[in-house]
Amino acid sequence: MSFFANLAILFYVVIISVLSGVALFFVTRTIMLQEVTFYLEKVYYDDQLRAIVGLTSCGLIFLSLGLAKMILGSRQKEKTIAFDNPSGRVSIALTAVEDLVRRIMYKVPEVKEIKPHIFATKRGLEIEARLILRADVNIPEMTSQLQDLVKNKIQDIIGIDEKVIVRIHIVKIVLEDGKTKSKKEKEEKDQKTELAVPFQGYRN
Repeated sequence: MSFFANLAILFYVVIISVLSGVALFFVTRTIMLQEVTFYLEKVYYDDQLRAIVGLTSCGLIFLSLGLAKMILGSRQKEKTIAFDNPSGRVSIALTAVEDLVRRIMYKVPEVKEIKPHIFATKRGLEIEARLILRADVNIPEMTSQLQDLVKNKIQDIIGIDEKVIVRIHIVKIVLEDGKTKSKKEKEEKDQKTELAVPFQGYRN
């Protein structure tokens, strides 16, 4: 997160904390009603104080709107990657890249499930993939090949020069027992048998 985004969060936290503190002091009667009335009347009837409070309030409103716009713009920028063509600028949603990574990894038989997350940073395109693998696989060798495959495919298809970092986190390794395999083989055999029987027509 950028410096300005952190500054905006700090600004909102301070404002909300001050307002909440004043409200809390008021309801717990730490601040007396007469004191609140005294200061409000003083601001209301003093032209100089009224001008100071008014200008400060307007400044806080504009500052709040500017920081909110900055945060939204920063988030929107982080959700896309962009490059310039001779005919104009092209932006690609990170969700589209995530879908591409998902389809690339599903082509590897050892991958059963995948949940990718992509971040566009100053260092380049960072891909974090949480995988569920099938058993009987050499994990270091397979993950190294998978990382190279994803990296090369992303660079070839999207055509970006930035560095592509692929991180893989294996959350589960699934062991398929013999019963499950036998059941699947039986179902496939039954389907092939049904397809092999010729259609004999309807009988009265």
